[in-house]
This record gives sequence, structure tokens and C-alpha cells, in this order.
Amino acid sequence: MNIFAIDFSHAELNFLRQALETIPIQGRDAKFCASIQIKLEQELEEITRMLKAEEEAKLLGLQQIIQHEATKVSTRKKS
Repeated sequence: MNIFAIDFSHAELNFLRQALETIPIQGRDAKFCASIQIKLEQELEEITRMLKAEEEAKLLGLQQIIQHEATKVSTRKKS
């Protein structure tokens, strides 16, 4: 089987996943369609995990900056 990589946005993948729910298929295509749905679902879950991790990293970085600035301010007040 040939496997090709293509770029889709999160919204595009969501659309494709939802569209697969409504297409008419024959019985022999059910497993193939289910396989595609599972792959899309797994990719969407991975993207969601990655986006959440990015947000958490940004929040941590922001908290560290705020803490650093607060330390600088308190140090100046003591001087």
C-alpha cells in the first residue's frame, strides 16, 4: 500500500470525519470506511493533545515571566 502525506487543517479533518458519517456505502465498503473514520479520529485526538500541550507550555511560560517580574518588583521595593 502506498502512503502519502498531505496537509489538512484541524477544521478540514473534522469536516471529513463528520462527512463520513453521512455517505451512502455498500456493505463491502463498511470496514474500509470505518478504518478511515478511525484514522481521522486518532489524528484529531493527537492534534487536540498537541494543541493542549502547546497552550499549557505557553501558560507556564507566562506564569514564569509574571513570577520573575513580581520578584524584580519586590526586590526593588526592599532596596
